[in-house]
Amino acid sequence: MKKKPSFSLWPRLIISIFLIMIISLLVMASIAFIIYKSKLFAFYLPKSIFPLIAVFIMSIIISSFFTVIIGRRILRPIETLIRATKQVAKGDFNIHLDEDYKETKIRDMNIYFNKMVRELSGIETFRNDFIVNVSHEFKTPITAIEGYATLLQDKELSEEEHDEYTKMIIESARQLSVLSSNILKLSKLENQEIVVEKTNYQLDEQIREALLLLEVNWSKKNLNLDIDLIPVNFYNSEDLLMQVWVNLFSNAIKFTEENGSIHVNMNQTIGWIIVEIADTGIGMTEDIQRHIFEKFYQGNKNRNVEGNGLGLTLVKRIIDLCNGEIEVKSEYGKGSTFIVKLRNLSFNSKYQE
Repeated sequence: MKKKPSFSLWPRLIISIFLIMIISLLVMASIAFIIYKSKLFAFYLPKSIFPLIAVFIMSIIISSFFTVIIGRRILRPIETLIRATKQVAKGDFNIHLDEDYKETKIRDMNIYFNKMVRELSGIETFRNDFIVNVSHEFKTPITAIEGYATLLQDKELSEEEHDEYTKMIIESARQLSVLSSNILKLSKLENQEIVVEKTNYQLDEQIREALLLLEVNWSKKNLNLDIDLIPVNFYNSEDLLMQVWVNLFSNAIKFTEENGSIHVNMNQTIGWIIVEIADTGIGMTEDIQRHIFEKFYQGNKNRNVEGNGLGLTLVKRIIDLCNGEIEVKSEYGKGSTFIVKLRNLSFNSKYQE
């Protein structure tokens, strides 16, 4: 297919206006000539017609001059926008349009275009980082499984070595399962805007149940639990919020040394339920706190603990869906406190009664 030649917008505008003027001139001249030849009006004389034609020609020249100036000023930003859009379509996000135009509409057009390009660039960067992170997180346990499975082929292995290698394979497989599950959950939640399945349930009992589910973990480290929960009847997604408590308690247990403590406190104000989960663990620096809810972010690479950097991202997304808030307060070496605020519009609670 033969590609049609492209012309700039402003020359096309000028040519179009010029042609319209020429056609108008020819029409008017033809009418004047017909009137003159037909002698319908005796007072029309050649000397009275041609000055009019001269004036019209001068108006064409002057109009064309100003059309060139105005056309270039108005249409050049549009041409620039078209070229920039083509570059973005090719994947080049290093485009920036001038935002200093005096014309408000053109300035707004460029401002919003630049904003769009920045958003697209961020999405592209995030997509690339996500692929790299997922690949890395999957590669580690898969490599471990392959390595220990190869070692198991040695027929001279002792029973202790066999059990150890088998345990490592099971643990790596479990990590893959958790990672896959978290990615699927996060993908689903990111495409979800509202919480559909809501029920009335006892929030304080749910928090206790989450701690019981992790009893093996905190009892193994001989952690002291300090629990102060008021009875609250809450209306929201029971399944989603259970994931919040399990993830927060899991983190608190992982980063708290043996014989440490975990404090859980819940109170209620007008329209809000506030849950605080504090630990006496290793804590976080200010830089880690700023990124703690980002995907695959793991603040201290030397922690030597399980995790794939998705747990707190899930927590943040669920809290947002439930119209709540979450914040973290921490000091490195002195533990961390996660504060979850949930809206309780009904404000129904046994505590009130």
